[in-house]
Amino acid sequence: MSKYSDPFKLIAVQAYLEGDKGFRTVARRFAVDVSLLRRWVSSFQKHGQFSLRKTGQRYSEA
Repeated sequence: MSKYSDPFKLIAVQAYLEGDKGFRTVARRFAVDVSLLRRWVSSFQKHGQFSLRKTGQRYSEA
């Protein structure tokens, strides 16, 4: 299970992109690691909103 929800990630990314604050300030505001926020923003800019979705693999019993 992912520690951060999809809506939370999107709000944090939008706060960075729409504001005039740097990565450190926004990361501190949302209590996340700076490098994590950078990855979210980069992924969002390259692939859009759906890149922030949780990815989980399910394995069959076989």
